[in-house]
Amino acid sequence: MKRLVIAAILLAALAGAVLPAGAACDGEGPDADVAPTKLIGAASPSPTAPTFTQVSAGSSHTCGVKTDGTVACWGRNDDGRATPPAGSFTQVSAGSFHTCGVKTDGTVACWGDNKYEQATPPAGSFTQVSAGGLHTCGVKTDGSLACWPWQVTPPAGSFTQVSLGGDNSPGHTCGVKTDGTVACSGDNEYGQATPPAGSFTQVSAGGFHTCGVKTDGTVVCWGDNEDGQATPPTASQTAAWSATSPTGPTSPT
Repeated sequence: MKRLVIAAILLAALAGAVLPAGAACDGEGPDADVAPTKLIGAASPSPTAPTFTQVSAGSSHTCGVKTDGTVACWGRNDDGRATPPAGSFTQVSAGSFHTCGVKTDGTVACWGDNKYEQATPPAGSFTQVSAGGLHTCGVKTDGSLACWPWQVTPPAGSFTQVSLGGDNSPGHTCGVKTDGTVACSGDNEYGQATPPAGSFTQVSAGGFHTCGVKTDGTVVCWGDNEDGQATPPTASQTAAWSATSPTGPTSPT
């Protein structure tokens, strides 16, 4: 009987077929003393890279929301900034030393450095969150902004999106209001918290400058421009880049 079972297993492996009914291995069935048999020629499934719906890059770590809703992080992990909790998320934001994300139930979860309570979110339901250097802000379901720690005063009004800048300082906060205008608060040493007039769809705050996408698709920036970071490309520059390199400029001019 043992010889018949082993012969059936080897024939099935060589033919690429499913084992016949009644065949057993790994100690199953009436012949439990049969040693586990490695199927010759059986291909092992190739591992596939995870897929994501959103990603956020922090100072030295990165986190992303996978298609199954879980968060995966990689990079530097001081204070657990790259060790996300379990649960299902819709959005994640990696800051300088901490990370926060909006869960599918609308609550915010944070992890990492919490020296200034930047990783201690308030209760409530949120649609979006942004983790900065030493503070965090989120858009609540009623459109208002909530920021923590408590010393940070967010701009007033109803918002659709928020972004924090400032690197390792308290920095500045900018957001797109429901009427399309941008409002900012916080550090304004270089004018990074003084947005221009106009209607915007998205805004992003950097270390000491800010940029936003206007409803006509153009980008406008304000604040520190020492390295040209607040000077978006012009139409002529874009045309020149396209003519010389399909991927854009290789070095700043």
